[in-house]
Amino acid sequence: MTTDAGHRDSVAAPAPGLSMVDVLVLLAMQLAWGGSFVISKVAVTDFPPLLFMGLRFLIVSILLIRFLRWHKGQMLNVLLISLFTGSLNFGFMIQGLSMAADVAPVAIAVQLGVPFATLLSVLVLHERLGVWRIAALAISFAGVLVVGLDPAVFQYGDALMLVVFAAFMMAVGTIFMRRVRGVPVYSMQAWIALFAWPPLMAASFFLEGAPVDIIATIELSWGVIAGLAWVVFGTSLIGHAAYYWIMQRHEVGLTAPFMLLAPILGAAGGAYFLGDVITWRMVVGGAMTLAGVLIITVREGRGRRAPELAERGL
Repeated sequence: MTTDAGHRDSVAAPAPGLSMVDVLVLLAMQLAWGGSFVISKVAVTDFPPLLFMGLRFLIVSILLIRFLRWHKGQMLNVLLISLFTGSLNFGFMIQGLSMAADVAPVAIAVQLGVPFATLLSVLVLHERLGVWRIAALAISFAGVLVVGLDPAVFQYGDALMLVVFAAFMMAVGTIFMRRVRGVPVYSMQAWIALFAWPPLMAASFFLEGAPVDIIATIELSWGVIAGLAWVVFGTSLIGHAAYYWIMQRHEVGLTAPFMLLAPILGAAGGAYFLGDVITWRMVVGGAMTLAGVLIITVREGRGRRAPELAERGL
């Protein structure tokens, strides 16, 4: 998740409609983000999840090291963004994904980052809510409740709670993102990755064992290698570049429906590739949550080209 708040006033005026290239880019982006749920689930089946996420950010920080620039007056916000949206958000999310039996509830619950951010904007930034957004908030949270009360999901309710907490951490990071000015996309990603991997590695050391010993003794399967390649290049680098290219060209309301494809593709991928069972509660609850998220995104995104919540997945 990154932001390029400093570019909001300098980008070209948004295009009036989506071209075929825009649609293909949006679909590819959602495939990258949705697929990350499935391939990450495969990776952490036989590999420590916190170490997996720590390695992800370590590799990203190395690849983006040339984009590191000191941004005077912004670094405290950047550090806090990294803590909440990097270490805490992804740490709890990957732990929840590793504990969950199915991908779909995780892909749905993580969408609560949007309504959580709306609530925090009211409490911290004193923004006002209209009837549409109040209704959307209720629908979103009710949808996750419907999913959580599914007997199949209730068996790993602790995993779902970790993912909900991860979504809340993402929302907290959004508050600090709104304070950032003049930090380019890849510079922000580079700082987030650089600040995120040490806490994740430390958590892995205390909870999973010494990372160096684990890497030396556990054979890196193709699933782990493919998972790291996917989340580093597909999700973090290519996916985010495509996201900001699209957001600089079009208003949020025009692209918002596409942004909901990632959890749908993730759930479908879990069912097709991993044999996950999709129950009617997951379908109904997921539809409610995504509908609420769509309403909030469209209502809050009017006139905004680069919303703070860039990534609602892995």
